[in-house]
Amino acid sequence: MEKKKQKRKLSAGSILRTIILIAAVCVFVYSAWNLYKIWHGYHAASEEYSDLADSFTTRPEEEVKEDPGESVPAVEPQGEVRKEPDGVLIEDAEPPVSVNWEELKAINPEIVGWIYVDAEPGINYPICQTKDNDFYLHRTFRGEYLFAGSIFEECMNASDFSDVNTIVYGHNMKNGSMFGMLKQLKNQSVYDANPYFWILTPKGNYRYHIFAAFDTGAESDVYTLISAGGPEALAWAQKMQSRSEVNNSVPLAENDHCVILSTCTSDSSMRCVIIGKCVSSAKPEKTAGSAAPGRTPAEPGTETAAESAAE
Repeated sequence: MEKKKQKRKLSAGSILRTIILIAAVCVFVYSAWNLYKIWHGYHAASEEYSDLADSFTTRPEEEVKEDPGESVPAVEPQGEVRKEPDGVLIEDAEPPVSVNWEELKAINPEIVGWIYVDAEPGINYPICQTKDNDFYLHRTFRGEYLFAGSIFEECMNASDFSDVNTIVYGHNMKNGSMFGMLKQLKNQSVYDANPYFWILTPKGNYRYHIFAAFDTGAESDVYTLISAGGPEALAWAQKMQSRSEVNNSVPLAENDHCVILSTCTSDSSMRCVIIGKCVSSAKPEKTAGSAAPGRTPAEPGTETAAESAAE
């Protein structure tokens, strides 16, 4: 009897060990599969975007270079700084790249702009916009599925960046692509070296001077859209500047055009935002075809964007 009991105990123990082993193998396989999906997603994103800038943009030095094999150093956009009679600061410069809009629009008419960040030149992508903020979360600028998605404009903003404040979203990719390097602009030394980014559009090229860089909640008043300039717009910008993690004395005005670059952080409830004001002579201007695709144009006022910055 004792031997039979021992055999039963041994049999039960063997079964338990087998179950534990099978469970461990399943966990391993599941984890390996998830790691593969992550790796494949990053690889696919790298393949999709690796030669994007080379395919659709040209740098100024490439346009004037006579010998295709000649190496020419990059042209830094030094530009001109002046104050207008009304006190508005103008910081004009030549854009670092020019965009082939004809080819881009032929691929996808929902491409509304191109972003280039001077301090982080890897942020060099087309900007898409459609009637909701979900479509381009996991689709490329060609409209094809890809976890890394696209850089895209808030659907409630005017497509030509003519609103008082326009939001541009992008994934915080762990390999530094998309808006993965955006957080570097919260470092004072990086900011001081080059506090500008560009929004290039078919209608004009606009240079933005960064005046705020900080982390904030996903439901923050950063994402309050303002339809027209005035005291309310200035108060919003001043509040954003007061929260900045980088010190700056960028002058603000009631009629500024601002762009908010937004991405997620390691905390799912928080976002990293970089905010700049347009300092080019030419400003984005509303036109007949500039209405936001995600809403009917409203009277001047405020509304909150449905913040859905990518993870």
